[in-house]
Amino acid sequence: MLKRVDRVVLGSFIVPLIITFGLTSFIFMMQFLWKYIDDFVGKGLETSLLFKLVGLFTLTIVPMALPLAILLASTMVIGTLGENNELTAYKTGGLSLLRVMGSLVVFTIFLAFGAFYFSNNVLPKVHLKFYSLLYDIRKQKPALDIKEGVFYRGISGFALKIHHKDPDNKTLYGIMVYDHSQGKGNDNVVLADKGDIALSNTGEHLILTLYNGKQYQDVKKRSSTSEEAKSEQTIMEFKQWRKIFDLREFKMTRTDQSLFKTHFIMYNARQLMKEADSSRKDIEKRIDEIRLNSSTYFSAFKTVPDSVKVKVSSIPNKPDINNVFKRNITQNCLSVGLGSLQGLMNYTQLTVSDLDFKQTNYVNYYCEWYRKFSLSFACLVLLFVGCAMGAIVRKGGFGMPILIAVLYFVLFHVLNVTGEKLAKSLVIPPFAGMWLSSLVLMPVALFLTYKANNDSVLFRSEWYTNIFDGVKKIIQKLFNKKVSA
Repeated sequence: MLKRVDRVVLGSFIVPLIITFGLTSFIFMMQFLWKYIDDFVGKGLETSLLFKLVGLFTLTIVPMALPLAILLASTMVIGTLGENNELTAYKTGGLSLLRVMGSLVVFTIFLAFGAFYFSNNVLPKVHLKFYSLLYDIRKQKPALDIKEGVFYRGISGFALKIHHKDPDNKTLYGIMVYDHSQGKGNDNVVLADKGDIALSNTGEHLILTLYNGKQYQDVKKRSSTSEEAKSEQTIMEFKQWRKIFDLREFKMTRTDQSLFKTHFIMYNARQLMKEADSSRKDIEKRIDEIRLNSSTYFSAFKTVPDSVKVKVSSIPNKPDINNVFKRNITQNCLSVGLGSLQGLMNYTQLTVSDLDFKQTNYVNYYCEWYRKFSLSFACLVLLFVGCAMGAIVRKGGFGMPILIAVLYFVLFHVLNVTGEKLAKSLVIPPFAGMWLSSLVLMPVALFLTYKANNDSVLFRSEWYTNIFDGVKKIIQKLFNKKVSA
């Protein structure tokens, strides 16, 4: 009996889990495409390259999509059992809600460990490949596309404009070429009535051939009576003019992935702790350097050896104030003092900026370290929330369960993002920030599970209906008494 219950519940859970995981991944993927669509359009990217980028992004959202999928699937499965009165039958047979969802708990624990392994070992490598590829695509120049009546400035140092082109996209009419390669403005202009455009055999060069045109060029001419250079415009007519443009800048070049390895999301848990420890030591070392440097200006920071310490009895009780100002304070002394003060202020500003940077890195390492554990633990938390809400609403399918699951996930996501920002802003410790969502939702999940397991009247619609009817009757009686009076 018990094994059969486990098989039924777990079998009913796996298929919705796969479907909801695919659905949530698709939603996150569409959000990503909507965000970066302007960086992809018009660059002539290969389809295989786009599929690779989307595939890598899908892997990066696994830690976020998996908890949502578990929440959706558990709400749907337990809600379906309640709607078909199977959950009532199990409870009548002596099985509690916790026992019914026992197989789901065990399965989710294995999923949580798998999610942690994925986040710790696979995800850093995926992040490295994904962000390096995204960086190369975003910096890629748009593909060569010369439109009619519009200046095309995609080729460095040149601006091209055509009046008309044939459907073959090779024959051009009314051509105007501005050569800015010398950096002297519009000093070289070529006009032609007709021309054609073609690519070289290797595809690395663009060959533009113009027919029956003129070239207007400003040429500096040295005057015989003056050393100043004067410019004059020369006009050259031609029957054929050919220009070869280098198109190698349009080909996407891959950046060395080692340049991205120093980011904290590229590290596993062991590397994060190592970097965090190094950052802590750097901060302590920097503080010691500050104390040593400040001792030059502040006597309170100086370390006085025992051999030069003065006995307390030899210090006068009341120093004579007149002896303090016996020396003449010259302008040179004031300049030296102001210079020392300015140097100390500059050093202090640089030190504060350096310490802020090091402390930010230290917090980022710990936040990323806690993330690898908190998102895996969130799978178990959201499972209890989903099972409890499914047992309460007793509705299956994609209606009410999805609405409830989305509301809880929005709360989870808001708490997760808020906690992370507070932690990285140094408002709260990294542990509290990264575990904020789980710390808030775990008591809620346990409370809902306890109430649903004990069939509390708190979650029965009849209980709320009876309360509403009672309040309604009391209000009617009070109103009737007031009218009769």
